[in-house]
Amino acid sequence: MIRLTRREKLLIIVSAVFITVWAIYAFAVKPVVARMETLERIIPQKQRELVMLRAKCEEYAMLHGSLDGLQARVASQKEGFELLPFLESLIHQCGLAENVVMMKPHTVLLESNYRETIVEIKLENLTLSQLVDFLGKVESSNVLVKTRTLHIKRNLTNRDLLDATLEVHSAKLIQS
Repeated sequence: MIRLTRREKLLIIVSAVFITVWAIYAFAVKPVVARMETLERIIPQKQRELVMLRAKCEEYAMLHGSLDGLQARVASQKEGFELLPFLESLIHQCGLAENVVMMKPHTVLLESNYRETIVEIKLENLTLSQLVDFLGKVESSNVLVKTRTLHIKRNLTNRDLLDATLEVHSAKLIQS
């Protein structure tokens, strides 16, 4: 058996304590500290994401509720309603029949049980008050129609008059 001096025993004990402390630090303390730093960085980021997610959930609930209301309005619309005759009657009410250059209807299938009718109307040589009156009647009507696009420019021959192109949309439930 090897005999160790007191100094050698002390060196072995100090080395063992150092290796033990280093191992505890390397395998226990350092990973815990790194994880804490990561969590301190990630937790505020995740809290911001949670706030944004809650806002998106509220927006989704609001949009879903408005979609349900819109579907109910579309379903409750008059059975025989057609957009083109409705717009023609409004044009005659506003006295714009001679200003209509084009009325072009087309239909788009939205879902399996909804379709949207779009009528593009081109008006020329009208005043701003005539255009506002017509748009007001379209938007304030009891039927479900919306003006989605409106392009206005000055008339080339008379700078006091306007030319306008607009699209009026109306959704309709397809009865099966």
